[in-house]
Amino acid sequence: MKYGILLNKNNLNIGDDIQAYATAQFYPKVDYFIDRENMLNFKTDDDKPVAVIMNAWYMWKKWNWPPSKYIYPLFVGFHYADHQLAKQPGSPLKYEFLTGEGGAYLNAWGPAGCRDHFTEKNLKSIGVDAYFSGCITLTLPKQKTEDRGRYICVVDVDEKVTAQIKKQMEGTGIEVRVMTHNQKRNADRTWEQREADTVERLTEYQNAICVVTKRLHCALPCLAMEVPVLLVKDMTDDIRFDPYYSFLHWVRPGDFLEGKCDYDFANPPENKPDYKPVREGLIKRCKDFVESVADDDRTAEEASKYKADEKTVLTWRVEAEKNAFEIWQKGLSDDARQFSEYQNEKWELMKQTGAYQKEYGFVKRLKHIYYKIIDATYKNMIPDYDAEWEKIDKAIGAAPDGDIEKLQYEDRRYRRMFNRLMDFAGRNFRGLRDCRRENDRLRKEAKEKGGK
Repeated sequence: MKYGILLNKNNLNIGDDIQAYATAQFYPKVDYFIDRENMLNFKTDDDKPVAVIMNAWYMWKKWNWPPSKYIYPLFVGFHYADHQLAKQPGSPLKYEFLTGEGGAYLNAWGPAGCRDHFTEKNLKSIGVDAYFSGCITLTLPKQKTEDRGRYICVVDVDEKVTAQIKKQMEGTGIEVRVMTHNQKRNADRTWEQREADTVERLTEYQNAICVVTKRLHCALPCLAMEVPVLLVKDMTDDIRFDPYYSFLHWVRPGDFLEGKCDYDFANPPENKPDYKPVREGLIKRCKDFVESVADDDRTAEEASKYKADEKTVLTWRVEAEKNAFEIWQKGLSDDARQFSEYQNEKWELMKQTGAYQKEYGFVKRLKHIYYKIIDATYKNMIPDYDAEWEKIDKAIGAAPDGDIEKLQYEDRRYRRMFNRLMDFAGRNFRGLRDCRRENDRLRKEAKEKGGK
């Protein structure tokens, strides 16, 4: 059997490539690179399946599920995102596409190894057999080790914390390298480029005195490579970090700034050993999986453990998409109502600061009164659904004859609509975030003026 890795091709975070690199180490070679967001449409050239270690963050386009029959999966390191809890500009969808046939697919290939207890708990709650496997980055080998450098890496840490670390290191001769996992989007980067950048970054961590970070896929690779690491983060505010509390030395940013941290950056303590059983178990599962398929020459149909036919899957997915569309509509309407409330709050705060009449003329103020009376929503936060459907139907043509063809047609319509709604969700997320920040600023200004 051939082998493939999942890629988030248009990623902003090198952590995705670190996960892919960790996966690739188990294969004799990598034959396919599979778009994580489009696994549904993956196809091989020879009708043979591809073995894939499915460690990943799932996913922006939740409706592109279940994956293609040409993927022969091992589910480990599975994190299924809740965009609202994670405060991300994603869809309002939760686990709708992991129920019914979506859940049956996972159970056929299960049990599903989860990257965190949040995903494990939620999968179990919808009837999916799941366990905690840990993240694939815990299996990374050590990189090339030179004489340990006279530097520490500070990766995506709060600016005030970074400044305090620099101050502590003054006069020690130890360089503080301030770094980030963020990178420019470039879907055209080759795997060779991604791999080279990943190795370079991991080697830099390997040779540091220690690494200080808030990033999961910086901290866990450092554990795997036995590089002393301190996580500076309020661990309890991020569902992805449970159960890594016990694996890491960590401190809340506020506590660090108040001097409640005795971590010695010049002579850091060894990492805790708690992660090692998870690492060893995950390495064994991945090695066993790769060995088990090495001589497997079956076709995709013969090898698949999930036996539902195309009509069954399409019928389920179209029904799930209808339900998801209703959830989308409610979510976008809620966004608009929330924005309306923020706008009204903003105008009231501006009156308290004295900025309202300066910024808005008489006619504009009358419109604001009307806006309040009708409890209006901002229509540009909600699509004209009829117009969007019309564009989609024009693009894909008339509905075909035949039962399966009609289902395929409806499936394409919904998936195109959801891709469009993602644009609205992202824009609404940014608009609401900016409005919240502005209101926080005005509230602080109003409080200061009220105290004078």
